[in-house]
Amino acid sequence: MEFGELPPQLMDAFMRILNNHLDVAEVNLENDKVLFPLLVFINRDYSMGQIIPLQPPMNTVINSEAALEAAVQILNASYFEKALFSCTTKIKSESSVVDAVKTVLFDGSGIAATFFTPFHYKGLFSKKVTYAKNIFDGIRTDLLRRG
Repeated sequence: MEFGELPPQLMDAFMRILNNHLDVAEVNLENDKVLFPLLVFINRDYSMGQIIPLQPPMNTVINSEAALEAAVQILNASYFEKALFSCTTKIKSESSVVDAVKTVLFDGSGIAATFFTPFHYKGLFSKKVTYAKNIFDGIRTDLLRRG
């Protein structure tokens, strides 16, 4: 399934949540240089509700797949309308490996959309995060058990 095949309201909600999240993540990336795995329940007004860290900050090696599995287990045991999983990772570009924010957006119906947002730092003294264009990685309907 392609992103454009989703209902317009869901596409709009996912894009609003993604953009809000990247704005908030920018501060973390500038300060900490990493975004540790987290699960966020999203309120009706698209603000962040409950935030659940999925990895202790002492462990600097991020296993995004294991963290996503933990997030899915929590979501399967929870009621939610929208949720977000996110962390930093590395992805291959045409010629190199780049840093990216991995974001999986969940709808309570069981639909999950994955995005990678490459980023780099600009500036001589104060390193500012600069995002590249979001990369849509796909829609999944098999991550959550919804009945």
